[in-house]
Amino acid sequence: MLRAFTHLIIGWLLVALVGGLADVLGLSIVLPATSAVVLAHAAFAGQRELVPGLAVAVSLGYVEDLHQGAPVGVLTLAFAISFLVLHWAAGRIAVRGWSMRALVSLMAVALIDTLTILTLLLLADPLAIRTEALWPMALSLRWHALATVLVAPPVWSLLQRTFTVFRLDAQPPSELHLDHR
Repeated sequence: MLRAFTHLIIGWLLVALVGGLADVLGLSIVLPATSAVVLAHAAFAGQRELVPGLAVAVSLGYVEDLHQGAPVGVLTLAFAISFLVLHWAAGRIAVRGWSMRALVSLMAVALIDTLTILTLLLLADPLAIRTEALWPMALSLRWHALATVLVAPPVWSLLQRTFTVFRLDAQPPSELHLDHR
């Protein structure tokens, strides 16, 4: 559970850092989704537990909902479903090296963005969202994905380093097996 809490804290700090730097630098469109990288790390690294990882996904999605001003629950849902897909994929894909870290982070951001757009399209009428405003946003997501891929290896390394320093990557001690010959 400490790993999940660490993912959540680092994810929240990175969301605040990216948002703060974007405001200071006057950036508005090409911002990396550091929380997508944290979500990919939670799905692919360490013990890969479903329930704590899903808790991280829901919590990070809620933080992103609040940070981006999205209708509450849209990004929470997108993060939760994306984590389930990533967790399933983690049992089939080995992530070794910077390129694979970037690739699974790209997969995470693509899933989150696609699910977010689809949810907003489905709920456009009840939420009073003009669907014609969503299409240009969907087309600009390629730059969002590119920015995420570029920051994925350093963010992944930050997470790995944090878990190593605080010894959160250590496997739980196994039971003592005695040889009864």
